[in-house]
Amino acid sequence: MTRIKHIIRTLFLSIILLANHLSHAQKVVKVKFKGGNVYEGTIDDVKYSHGKGKMTFKNGDVYEGDWVHGLQQGQGTYQYKAGGRYEGSWDHGKIRGEGTFFYPNGDVLEADFTDGENQTGKGKMTYAKGGSYEGELVNGQPEGVGTRLWPNGAHYTGDWKAGKMDGYGEYVYASGTKYIGHFAEGKFHGEGIYTNTRLCESVHGYWENGKLVEEIGSGNSKLELHSASDEE
Repeated sequence: MTRIKHIIRTLFLSIILLANHLSHAQKVVKVKFKGGNVYEGTIDDVKYSHGKGKMTFKNGDVYEGDWVHGLQQGQGTYQYKAGGRYEGSWDHGKIRGEGTFFYPNGDVLEADFTDGENQTGKGKMTYAKGGSYEGELVNGQPEGVGTRLWPNGAHYTGDWKAGKMDGYGEYVYASGTKYIGHFAEGKFHGEGIYTNTRLCESVHGYWENGKLVEEIGSGNSKLELHSASDEE
């Protein structure tokens, strides 16, 4: 009987200690740091933000969401004082994984971020003025391989650099006329084939800064040629 009482007493004390620990770990506090940041939420047993909480930074930005031992971890929303916000995944205090940026101008970027601070990853940008881009991004701009759709129906699939068509790709105008070939800084540049699908005529040649400089083989040089920007 004495042994049973001892076991019961030990279990009881263990439950009390565990309850006290959990209570402390989930304690809601408000802390103002020397640097000017203010945290409201739960903390762990060493007083780091842990669980759910809201941090208002000195510069006016606000983060609200999950924390693990002082770092944003899990799901959270970061509101920028200058406008715009981010909603999504965090990893060890950094934006990483699936999330969405809402920009002040109305653009929306949904992506799987490898470097969220620099808005780098792979996803879809929907532009407030119409149209969209889907593919690889660096610094929030198309870079790598992707597809851009313009409001008028024109579209491009291929290589990008710093937000411009650069490399190899296919640009299709709203009319159906298309160019397949090389680009540089958003213009036809290098070898390519320009095809007027309505007339079933094409030009195969070399281009410089959007202009045909040399025709290759037989073709119809009387075709009216347009640069990629003419119908954007």
